[in-house]
Amino acid sequence: MQGHRRCLKLFLAFALLLLQNVKGGEVGSSDKDANATRTCIERERQALLAFKRGLVDEYNSLSSWSSESHKQDCCRWIGVSCNNQTGHVIQLDLEDYLSKGKMISPKLIELQHLQHLNLGEIDFNGSQIPDSVGSLTNLRYLDLSSCNFGGQIPSQIGNFTQLQYLHLGGNQFNVENLNWLTSLSSLTDLDLSHVNLSNIFDWPEAVNKLPKLRYLDLGDCSLPPPPPRIPSTTFSNINSSTSLTHLNLRDNHLTSSIFLWLSNYTTASLVDLNLSENNLTGLIPDVIGNMSSLANLGLSHNQIEGGNPNSFARLCSLQFLEIPGNRLSGQLSKFVQLLPTCAQNSLETLDLSHNDLAGSLTNLTTFSSLQTLSVNNNQLTGRIPESIGQMSQLEHIDFGMNSLEGVVSETHFSHFHKLSYLDLSSNSLVLNFPSDWVPPFQLDTIFLSSCKMGPHFPKWLQTQNDCLALDISDAEISDILPSWLWSMFCNSIFINLSNTNQRNFCKFDSEFCNLPRSIFEFEPNTRSNSLNSITSLIFGSLQ
Repeated sequence: MQGHRRCLKLFLAFALLLLQNVKGGEVGSSDKDANATRTCIERERQALLAFKRGLVDEYNSLSSWSSESHKQDCCRWIGVSCNNQTGHVIQLDLEDYLSKGKMISPKLIELQHLQHLNLGEIDFNGSQIPDSVGSLTNLRYLDLSSCNFGGQIPSQIGNFTQLQYLHLGGNQFNVENLNWLTSLSSLTDLDLSHVNLSNIFDWPEAVNKLPKLRYLDLGDCSLPPPPPRIPSTTFSNINSSTSLTHLNLRDNHLTSSIFLWLSNYTTASLVDLNLSENNLTGLIPDVIGNMSSLANLGLSHNQIEGGNPNSFARLCSLQFLEIPGNRLSGQLSKFVQLLPTCAQNSLETLDLSHNDLAGSLTNLTTFSSLQTLSVNNNQLTGRIPESIGQMSQLEHIDFGMNSLEGVVSETHFSHFHKLSYLDLSSNSLVLNFPSDWVPPFQLDTIFLSSCKMGPHFPKWLQTQNDCLALDISDAEISDILPSWLWSMFCNSIFINLSNTNQRNFCKFDSEFCNLPRSIFEFEPNTRSNSLNSITSLIFGSLQ
């Protein structure tokens, strides 16, 4: 009896275990079916094939887009992404695969679930964006930049209420208004750069109505300036962004009235501001100094005359300050005093070139993070302080075209381990280095014209293995040109040895003997193999 009970228990246990395994298998199979990737919708596949017919596939990049039996699933086509659960096409990204197109097929509207469309840099040869694109109301991301589209920007783009990213820059649109823009309340990134907006006088109002905007690029749009006195209605019911971080308005027709617009706009979040190549005049206003998050400030090629104590007051995060090509005047040291002391550990680029700054090179060693220092084409005088050698992060130095004088020694370069660009040209400097000096740097650009380096040819140049451009013209070198010069600089693209002694010149390349003693400009591979990469070789009046 006990044996029967034991057998019954074993049977029940086995049956229970078997039942559990069967159920588990069914559940697993069900889960697998639920998570299986769906193939694409036939209607959408046909729409993509029609869309392909409007493209120029020169290199067969879209070979996977086919009706062949083994290529039926459009979700596996290059540049196409689908929703795994529904099979609907949600992303179409062809920027890296094609360079030419004919037209955007109206069949594209069949992709009603499309969220991401990127056709950037595909040349559509002046064709227009079809109005039907406005039916793709689920779009979050639209990049049609640099596509050579013409005509109008379809007002139907205003239907994209979920759109966050819109790049239409680099096209040939005929823009009459930006009314469609004000409906894009979800927009965070807008790029209309290189689009002619010269007749859009109310562009500030359109921008003010984008509450979530973070990135705005209206560079090279021929934008007219805001009026000197902006009507209060411009800012009435304003819903402007409080999170704008990047603003590019370079290369337009803006005047200093733009600062009034900025003062009424929330600018505390701005990280990058570019107002270069406009018509700004006067002093840098206080509104700039209130941009406490600003890291990059570009004001180059305007008519700015200077700053005031509040111009940079709160710019403690400043990394790049570029004000070349303006009318800055007075003492360089006084302008440097306007820079915030709180940015001494953050400032990486200071470009004050092509201005009218005078006085001596001030001590900038407190700006320990400086990587680029450019003050060329000013009216600076005096000596280069030896303390500059302590600025170990410097990679780019440009002091050319000033009236600097005195001796420059190895002490000036003692800690320049990262230096790659050096321009001391067109000054009255004497470069005095020991004959066995080995610089701590490797330069790719060396401009030392008019610096006194002779009479012996500077041996330290032999240590510069990566130099692409060399100018040591008028350097009072009377020594012979060393035989290692051509092997060292055979990959250079520019060499200027004007007014350099030619003795024994033909010893290391006889073909040079036939060259006229003036200015030579060579194209690659037209002379000896030792110069097959040199595109410009200038000897000027060889002595």
